[in-house]
Amino acid sequence: MKKNDTKTRKSKYNPERACYLTADGRYYCYRYWDPEAKRMGVHKLEIGKDLSLELTMVLDEMDYDADLTDRYQNELRDPLFETKVARYKSDPDAEDAVNPWDTVGDKKNSVEAALFAEPEPENPEISVARSVIDRCTTAQQDLIYRHFGMCEQLEAIRQAEAKQTGKLPSCVAMTNRKNKILDKVAKALGVERKGRCRQPKKTAK
Repeated sequence: MKKNDTKTRKSKYNPERACYLTADGRYYCYRYWDPEAKRMGVHKLEIGKDLSLELTMVLDEMDYDADLTDRYQNELRDPLFETKVARYKSDPDAEDAVNPWDTVGDKKNSVEAALFAEPEPENPEISVARSVIDRCTTAQQDLIYRHFGMCEQLEAIRQAEAKQTGKLPSCVAMTNRKNKILDKVAKALGVERKGRCRQPKKTAK
């Protein structure tokens, strides 16, 4: 990764990061703790010699992802709120000190809210439909689950039932089984089930 080969570089030069690519693109650096000097040191790997170009491009891609994360976090920052937090931490025992986090109104994502939140009531119509299906036969319930829940075609369900029971139900029987359940649900809901729209037959010219 040469200095004039900027098109292959995606990350920004950021020496504050633990690992980074130098501004000229000649070295990839990483910080380490030097126990003898008792301070952080920087180790350089020369691109093309100590480190392959392919691996450098992978590391550069990772650094680019870190750049995006930093950018998103900065966009979401609230300087005023951060100032209040810093002021509170500097003197939390002050007479008028208030923890800024306690003033946040929306606590729907808090741990307490998740633990003690009341379950949302089920849609009344769904509750009615569920009660009807619970009273259906096992074969009917299996058809509803696989056809509407798993989006399986009736023919696939028909073939699977044949393998399980040794008997192959007719296509008409499968359709009638589905329609009976839908009719029961529609009746319980007090609505009329609409039949499938049929295309008009084309007349021969």
